[in-house]
Amino acid sequence: MATAATSVALVASSTRRARRPRWTSCPTRCGASPFGGGEIPPAGGSAFGSATTKTSGSASPFGGAGSSSATDPFATGTRDRKPTNETSSPARPSSSSSSSSTSVSYRAWDDVEVYEVPDDLRRAGSSRVEEHVTFYGLDELFPGSGLGETFNASAAFRTAIRAAMREDMFVPDPSKRDKINTAISSLGCSVMVNWKRSKSGYAALTKVFESNGVRGVTGEAFILALGGLCGTESHGSLIDITGTGRRKERHSWHQDSGLDRRTVMLGFPPSDGFDGVGVFSHAAKLSHPLRRADGDDAEGAVIQWEDFDAGELPVEVIGRPEYRPGHEVMVYCDATHVHSAPDETNRESVWRFM
Repeated sequence: MATAATSVALVASSTRRARRPRWTSCPTRCGASPFGGGEIPPAGGSAFGSATTKTSGSASPFGGAGSSSATDPFATGTRDRKPTNETSSPARPSSSSSSSSTSVSYRAWDDVEVYEVPDDLRRAGSSRVEEHVTFYGLDELFPGSGLGETFNASAAFRTAIRAAMREDMFVPDPSKRDKINTAISSLGCSVMVNWKRSKSGYAALTKVFESNGVRGVTGEAFILALGGLCGTESHGSLIDITGTGRRKERHSWHQDSGLDRRTVMLGFPPSDGFDGVGVFSHAAKLSHPLRRADGDDAEGAVIQWEDFDAGELPVEVIGRPEYRPGHEVMVYCDATHVHSAPDETNRESVWRFM
């Protein structure tokens, strides 16, 4: 199988612009441009090679017109973007931002209300949203394999999957020293790769499954099944967002692209048999897709809730998706939700496919 053009370590150094995303779980010495040595992908090539799905007439989730090459999600645009990544510092608190999850009366996920988007914030011509977040179990996606049972029973197995993903899909930046590439691909750093390509044919993942008694699941089948939940149009990016311990954060509500495309999350819980919140992103279900903010005509670029000056989201619409056995995978349409890092994270990591 062909080698991916570039694997992207999402680690920002202290020398970057203050408003660019930064991965706080990774040491400063891991700092590197997401696209290796520059602010944008190399001329004439995508940071993800040719694996990005080509969608004529549609936009990339990270901005720009539809094409087979990706654009840098963190490149300088026509106006200064606010941080939006799960481990970045939010720009402004929302309704629950000044309090921890223990002092806010959140509703259970099934009791969360749909947020009624004001008429002036709705995308022109949009219809009412009929479907929101869907959850899947690993044993549902891979029946008869025993994958879900093993995944929830063994922290060593979960960590081995994360290490094997890096071995199979991380492509070192040739402009960096070996020591730097080793650091930015370590389990302590959040890293982005191209899930549609593997330099090894996903052999390391296959070996992890075989050695742990998972039946009939190859590394390729595992990655392509999860990525396939994104639908026919997908960007091809997979980010392993490392945990931050039980650190309290402020909500920063946003959409990654505002496009009618699905995001897929695989949670890596903090302990065996875990049942609780803090693994997946928090989300608010919208009654209608949002329009873009005034003065922002960049289709596919990040939409920040605070740009609308519409006030804080009421606590009754803030959903905290629950991780539990049989509930390991979360799928949602970016256009019909706003989401944020949990106000209190509690996980080893979370994978995000787009």
